[in-house]
Amino acid sequence: MVLPAGVDKATGLAEALRELDVPAGLTVAVGDAENDDAFLSACGLGVAVNNALPSLKAVADLVTAGACGAGVAELIGQLMSGDLDHAEARGSRA
Repeated sequence: MVLPAGVDKATGLAEALRELDVPAGLTVAVGDAENDDAFLSACGLGVAVNNALPSLKAVADLVTAGACGAGVAELIGQLMSGDLDHAEARGSRA
């Protein structure tokens, strides 16, 4: 992935959230690779799918049991059922 300096998924998300007037602390990010690190850190809850790089799993608030799309489906199910209502993000992201 080639992007201009200072531009990543987190900066794109920040712009979208400003447009939508949604606080970053109320968002959930899900990823699997090093280019998702800033993105996960910018959200209220950062989730890595099971097949994510070990370095991303280490900084994620939650790691799914499922890999790839199955992990995303698992996360959506947990969000829809309220299972993550009391999930705590690391640090000051919450």
